Amino acid sequence: MNTPSPRPQPRRAPDDLLVLQRAEDLATFVLQRSGRWPKSQRHTTTRRLEDHVLDVVDDLVVARYDKAARRERLAAANLRLERARFVLRLLAGSQLCPAAHYEGIASRLDDVGRLLHGWRTQAREVAP
Repeated sequence: MNTPSPRPQPRRAPDDLLVLQRAEDLATFVLQRSGRWPKSQRHTTTRRLEDHVLDVVDDLVVARYDKAARRERLAAANLRLERARFVLRLLAGSQLCPAAHYEGIASRLDDVGRLLHGWRTQAREVAP
């Protein structure tokens, strides 16, 4: 009887890929939920929130593949993430965003922010 060979340990995904995955999840979550918010806000605050979140994803993709622009793009993504937080709070404060949607988006924004901070710290340490 053959003994199975030991299974190799799974490779851990690089941190930058994890940030990209979480940012994509955030964008998907926002786009799915924001379509249900009041029509009166879809072309103003809702659109701004969507744009900020999509711009974060865009900045992270560029940072992943363009090493020369990495630090600049990570800083831009961090700023856009903060702008998205402010817009989300405005939406929640004016009761245009349901509480359940606010909690889901806010927790995802926080998750992406923490991962982005780690990537920015790592990029600063590696930079010449």
